[in-house]
Amino acid sequence: MTPPPPGRVDPDLADRLTDAVLLSGLPVAFGEEGPGVRIRPARPADDADRCAGAAALDWLPSPRLTGAAAMAEPGQPAGPAREVVGTAMVNALAEFLPAFGLEAGRDGSGRELRVGPPAFPSAGLRVPPGVLAARPAGPTPAELGVPAALLDALRRSAALAGLPLAARLGGTGITLAPCPPAEDLGEDPAEDGAADIGWNPSRRLADLADSDRPEAPAAATARAAVDAAMRHALGTALRACGTELRWLHAVHRLRAYGESVPTIRR
Repeated sequence: MTPPPPGRVDPDLADRLTDAVLLSGLPVAFGEEGPGVRIRPARPADDADRCAGAAALDWLPSPRLTGAAAMAEPGQPAGPAREVVGTAMVNALAEFLPAFGLEAGRDGSGRELRVGPPAFPSAGLRVPPGVLAARPAGPTPAELGVPAALLDALRRSAALAGLPLAARLGGTGITLAPCPPAEDLGEDPAEDGAADIGWNPSRRLADLADSDRPEAPAAATARAAVDAAMRHALGTALRACGTELRWLHAVHRLRAYGESVPTIRR
């Protein structure tokens, strides 16, 4: 196979990366404006860096956070928040992409997260096209009992970071659920107004993982990898964008309490 010319991503790799990102539930950014994962050609660090056809991945937050960071004065949180969100999301990509058959790693300088053209193009999870399984519309976070103030705070933080918030139970993106009874956790009693945070991938990935198709085990593995990576990323990214969070390590839950201070001026 002839490698693509310098400055271009291998077409098959670009397609597979785009599909993996969308399956995970994350958006793909096009051009220089977010939000989403930007897939661009890798930039050679020096003349000996052979990266033809390889892709580099960045996370672009919302234009509002990018603009606030560009205009922020020293000491204001927008600039650091943009860096923290970007790093958290790129780290998540590095964690879950191998479950889709895409090996990601830093270049020699550590500047870029790269994915090279696979040695065996047919390897990795491929989700066949098909009709989504019929599912009833789930309740909204408000209908589940998540307080309005907390929901508003999460919406603001998620929007700044560029992350989707699931509109209903089972939807793609950040999920919110009221705290379970304290006696089930072995922790301190849950504070009023708190909620547990999770992540749902795309319906395509979830439906395949729950099906009886031959690809179901690989899809279930990919779903678990996305869930673990995104929980880590959410704890960092949402906190940087103004949400008060705490990990309950004993029960592997990420809990949100509301808006933190100082918040980013928007």
